[in-house]
Amino acid sequence: MLRYIAEQMDTIGVAYAFGEWGDEIQYPYFVGEIPSPEEIIAEDGSEETTMLLTGFLRGGSYLDLERVKEAVKTHFDPIYGKRGETADGGAIAVFYAGAFYVPTGEAGLKKIQINLTIKRWKGAI
Repeated sequence: MLRYIAEQMDTIGVAYAFGEWGDEIQYPYFVGEIPSPEEIIAEDGSEETTMLLTGFLRGGSYLDLERVKEAVKTHFDPIYGKRGETADGGAIAVFYAGAFYVPTGEAGLKKIQINLTIKRWKGAI
């Protein structure tokens, strides 16, 4: 699942890391986290979880973050999602689930949180 998200973020040109940013800082950059464990939502063992993408920007405008938000929203369509296969042969669908700006209290630093809903199941798409 994490590899799939990283590949998709690379596809749309978003600087992304899971957990924490460890590379040289390039703005804007996004860090992904999964705040709660995956929940089994059906008898077939399918799972659903939320991923938080937190974006940081220094020295730009909120429009720069809006462009990334719109790229993520388009790529992970809120209704149809983006579907693919996981490394273990399962299926995955990722959906845009909203975004909001987060106050930082630090001059010049802008922050956005984008929520993605991730659904996984065994078997083909």
